[in-house]
Amino acid sequence: MLMSIFAATSSAEPLAAETVVNAGPLPVTNSMIYGVITAVFVLGLFYSAARASQLWPKSRLAFYTESFIELMLGLIIDSFGDRKKAMRHFPLLISLFVFILACNLSGLIPGVGTITVDVEGTSTSLLRAFTTDLNSTLALAVLTITTVQVYAIRELGIGGHIRHYFHNIKNPMNVFIGLNEVFGEILRLVTLSLRLFGVIYGGEALLHAISNLAGNFGWAATLPIMFLEIFFSIVQAYLFMMLTSTYLVMA
Repeated sequence: MLMSIFAATSSAEPLAAETVVNAGPLPVTNSMIYGVITAVFVLGLFYSAARASQLWPKSRLAFYTESFIELMLGLIIDSFGDRKKAMRHFPLLISLFVFILACNLSGLIPGVGTITVDVEGTSTSLLRAFTTDLNSTLALAVLTITTVQVYAIRELGIGGHIRHYFHNIKNPMNVFIGLNEVFGEILRLVTLSLRLFGVIYGGEALLHAISNLAGNFGWAATLPIMFLEIFFSIVQAYLFMMLTSTYLVMA
């Protein structure tokens, strides 16, 4: 495969992630590759911070990481209203926030979407931000809602969890309300995945379009949009984390 570094492209941002290689029957897309790279980077960053952590951190990385963790923990405790429960779910919530934020911002790095490889005679982007793939955001939503259901069953038991939806099946109205509740759980999957995908993909498509329209002045025209993208990247990661926190509290 021949690689073209930072090649200019005038085609529109593809809606679906593109297959780069096939691992047997499993197609490996550019978003999957970049998602793994982003996850390794995040793990490496936190591992380095943990290694440098002390009672009085001398490392700036450890200091800023611990300050960030304390800030996010305070928000989660306020959401749960109980420090013990917040601490139980905090590893999942902070992991979701940091990973989604890193994936959102990763699409703004130069070369992402423009480094191409030749796949069966077609020029294909090697890297694509993980959260600009609907399959990826849907996987995150499935992980989130499944975790919520598992913890709800642990707290209430299987019978108690079912009664949460259908507490009186002899009453047709209660059955109807229960079905609506079940539909609402499924709808959470749709809203979580589509909101994240739509905002991040839309932002990258906008950057691509403005860059092409501005020609040689594309760097200047896209600069304000990039700052807006950074803001929305933070907001979307925060929303995903806090909605997950709210679902856990409700469960």
